[in-house]
Amino acid sequence: MKNATRITLLLVTLSLVMFLSACGSADMYTEPIGAAGGTGWIQWIVTKAAELTVYISEFFGGYYFIGLIVVTLLVRTLGWPIYAKSNAMTFNMQQAQPELEKLREKYQGKTDEASQKKMQAETLEIYRKYKINPLGCLLPFLQMPIFIAMYQVVRRIPLSEQFADLNYNFLWLNLKTGAGNINFGMIDGDIILAVLVGLIMFFYQRFAMKKPDYMQNKKYQTAQATQSQKTTKMMSYFMVFMLVSIAITNSGIALYWVVGNLYQFLQTYMNRKTNEKKHLESQERI
Repeated sequence: MKNATRITLLLVTLSLVMFLSACGSADMYTEPIGAAGGTGWIQWIVTKAAELTVYISEFFGGYYFIGLIVVTLLVRTLGWPIYAKSNAMTFNMQQAQPELEKLREKYQGKTDEASQKKMQAETLEIYRKYKINPLGCLLPFLQMPIFIAMYQVVRRIPLSEQFADLNYNFLWLNLKTGAGNINFGMIDGDIILAVLVGLIMFFYQRFAMKKPDYMQNKKYQTAQATQSQKTTKMMSYFMVFMLVSIAITNSGIALYWVVGNLYQFLQTYMNRKTNEKKHLESQERI
């Protein structure tokens, strides 16, 4: 169950990355803020997020990168309750895994309707015991509209004449022009930032996929779990490649992902510590 949740999270991210990549040339991604048609709620989020980004940028002397970083952190913080709920669901699934495995062994080879119904009923009983919602793996999808909106904000603010007075310089980069910034010898400055995106994501995936100490026990290992881990690893490598491919074409997007992924790294670390504490407390009650 834990691996199924992890694969779901990766599928959400991969779907989002591929969607953004495929839609990169669409009007809503290449037109200035307010120019792309439509008055839907995502466009409303885009407009408000852009206004907030610009307001913060102007408050700090017109530096766009400050507004971008602050709003990225704000959006990630607002999404923390969803992340925490999903993390709690994952932890509960981890705790239930030994009982679920015993249940599968109990009904292994029994394909008659009566046995299958009993297995389903006992599975639901375990879910209730550990407060598991079968639909909990869908929680990450609730954040997708926000991520899509923020992607639009980062791409479209530099294209908007009303925001032309902002200072788009950040270190060696120009967050307005995208590719083609200052070169360092034979290496383009944009490539450096894109590689940084890939490295952060790569090490984050390694950290996220590494089981905590309390999960190293073999009782949590199944053939299905092992196969799921292999699938997850392949998907994570592909996702790193996709992120770098997009980041290398747009410095603003690259900076947004660097900040967001570092924040996600912190989230995962803190929630892992919380889970370890919960596990120790549950063991003391046994």
